[in-house]
Amino acid sequence: MKNLFLFLKGLFIGIGKIIPGVSGSLLAVMLGVYEQAIYSINHLKEDYRKSLSFLIPLGCGIVLSVVFFSHILLYFLTHYSFFTMTLFLGLILGTVPSFQRDISFSRGRDFFLFGISFLIPFLIPIFSFSVSSSFSLFSFFLYFFLGFLDAATMIIPGISGTSIYLMLGVYENVLFVYSQPLQNIMITSCFLSGLLIGIFLVSFLVEFCLKKNRNSFFICIDGLLWSSICYLFQSIFGLITFSNLFFFCMAFGVGFAITKLCSK
Repeated sequence: MKNLFLFLKGLFIGIGKIIPGVSGSLLAVMLGVYEQAIYSINHLKEDYRKSLSFLIPLGCGIVLSVVFFSHILLYFLTHYSFFTMTLFLGLILGTVPSFQRDISFSRGRDFFLFGISFLIPFLIPIFSFSVSSSFSLFSFFLYFFLGFLDAATMIIPGISGTSIYLMLGVYENVLFVYSQPLQNIMITSCFLSGLLIGIFLVSFLVEFCLKKNRNSFFICIDGLLWSSICYLFQSIFGLITFSNLFFFCMAFGVGFAITKLCSK
């Protein structure tokens, strides 16, 4: 039964991972599996049985969810982009109250860290680029980088990997790897190499930060979270009209309610 619940939580985290603006790792925090997952990854050699018994069902749920739901997500983003993004905005705003309860702003440095973290994602579009799916050394290096970036956004709470990919202009490339992993084995292998290396390196860094100063770490994550919310709202604000206002509110409300229910 425990493995089944871990698998179901993995499914939900996987969905959050591929939704623009939603952080899969933040959902992991809400579902109570984040810190244990970080510990299991970093201490795999010390207690591999306990670590694997936790990571395997959780990881299987995430992988199955990403591969399966990426096809559905691509369809809805293509045909119902406005309402899909509105639903996602509601989903991520629903995570805010439970996340804010674990943060304390008591010093000027806390507000400074929040401000710096909030501004970082807005600088990302400066580095936007395009990645070719054809064979070239440069494109494979970039796919390795995207895999490493995917690991970082997957592990650090509050950072939506899909929002980062949209800002960089590579969201469709990453979605292609997830939805059709066997179509180009070389690209998929390069992406997975960066992903696996990134998981271990970033997990080690996150555990160090949590031990060093837990509150400051989550303040930085909070800044990134609100930055993602602003980016999502900015992407759909110009599309809101009087005729679709009701459907906007309905989609937003459904997304908000789903996340609130799952956080209980």
